[in-house]
Amino acid sequence: MTAILQTNQINLRRLCALTVLCLIVAGFSSMVQAQSFNEPTLNNLRNPVLEINSSLGDIQLELFPDAAPQNVERVRQLAAPERAYYDNLTFHRSVNNTLIQLGAPERAGRERPATTVPDEINARGLGLEQQQVLDPGGRPHAWLNIRDQMDFQGKLLMPLYRRLNIRNESQLIQRQDEVLGQLRNMNLLQAYEQMGYRYDGTLASRRPLAGSVVMANYGPNTNDGELVILLRDAPWLTGTHTVVGRVASGMDVVEQIGRYPNASVRVYQVRPVSVTPAEDTINNGQTTP
Repeated sequence: MTAILQTNQINLRRLCALTVLCLIVAGFSSMVQAQSFNEPTLNNLRNPVLEINSSLGDIQLELFPDAAPQNVERVRQLAAPERAYYDNLTFHRSVNNTLIQLGAPERAGRERPATTVPDEINARGLGLEQQQVLDPGGRPHAWLNIRDQMDFQGKLLMPLYRRLNIRNESQLIQRQDEVLGQLRNMNLLQAYEQMGYRYDGTLASRRPLAGSVVMANYGPNTNDGELVILLRDAPWLTGTHTVVGRVASGMDVVEQIGRYPNASVRVYQVRPVSVTPAEDTINNGQTTP
């Protein structure tokens, strides 16, 4: 009996040791997985990378000079140590499950860049010429984000009147059939060009998808330095907002910031970094839309 008890105790000790070992291995495995999650995954190793150090954690952004060379260069210049434009700002705009935004220097008592950067968008690469402004029922395309009749007039009718050189109500009445015909045949590319946007078919096409980094603007050619990071796809920004990059790591931090109130998360600094990710995290050097 004593021998049996001793054998059971030995087996119990072995079982406990094996259980502890399994827990240690599982914990190590979880730690490795967590570290791998935070490693940057680059579409192209040659692309520049920015790191945002915030009060909630770090975010690394892969920039796309093939899609927006002038805008990417502007952002890199602002983030350089000698400029430190983004340092000590906040994510001044935060919309849960939609976007976060940084780069408003007025909140820190500083001035914006003296010049703006032109939009860099390949409209035909995005298929804007295939999207009609009005559907068969006469409703405006959802991407136009038209809120009411006044917005419809400001975004579509007034630019159309200027293009057709219609200067008064009498001329509008005389040419109303022409105006209606123009609206029925107009696509999004033409509508945005009426608003003042200019496009470049030589650039790579980038859509504003979840994880994308886009330049905030106030209309055509008003990009200066504010950045928007998208938490979900934003097709309504297609053709009007320049995509300059994507989140390479730290999307969990982006999502967390999106749940905090405006201006409650501080940006300690934004800096260019040199990154050499593990071979298995590289997407074969390929770019994605």
